[in-house]
Amino acid sequence: RSAEEVGRRSMRELRRTVALLRSGDEVAVMPPVPSAGEIRALVDQARAGGLDGDLRTHGDLSSVAPGVQVALYRISQEALANAARHAPRAHTVLEIEVVDGQACLVAETTGPTAAGSARGAGRSGYGLIGMRERATALGGELSAGPTSEGWRVSCRLPLEARDGIPAGDEANP
Repeated sequence: RSAEEVGRRSMRELRRTVALLRSGDEVAVMPPVPSAGEIRALVDQARAGGLDGDLRTHGDLSSVAPGVQVALYRISQEALANAARHAPRAHTVLEIEVVDGQACLVAETTGPTAAGSARGAGRSGYGLIGMRERATALGGELSAGPTSEGWRVSCRLPLEARDGIPAGDEANP
């Protein structure tokens, strides 16, 4: 049921994108960009797909600039996807804290990883690169790597994006 809902949502997004591309010079309505408030739904979807995970938030996510919220969402999305792909039997805690002018995200996966999961066969490994580039473009930082008990992604972003960075998700879908 979860996979069916994800498939339907993806098809709706694809149809909107195709409609936008076909609209030519007409004024088109851009699809909504994801926000940090939607991360709970990401965690719920991951759980429905079999991932053992939790979300913990601290602070006011609404105080985070829209472009930074998109980055938090996309980084969370990739971290959860990686956990499901490389450590499907492990436990993942996604923690987001807004404090001291920063939004901090930590995705900590503890438990067994799938054999040979460091770089899956045929996989390019662009997920971590994309997360790091997204954080750096906003004036933040991201680190990711193995721990003694699993894997950790840690990200710090300023509450406001650096000047010249688009607020939407158009620059890095």
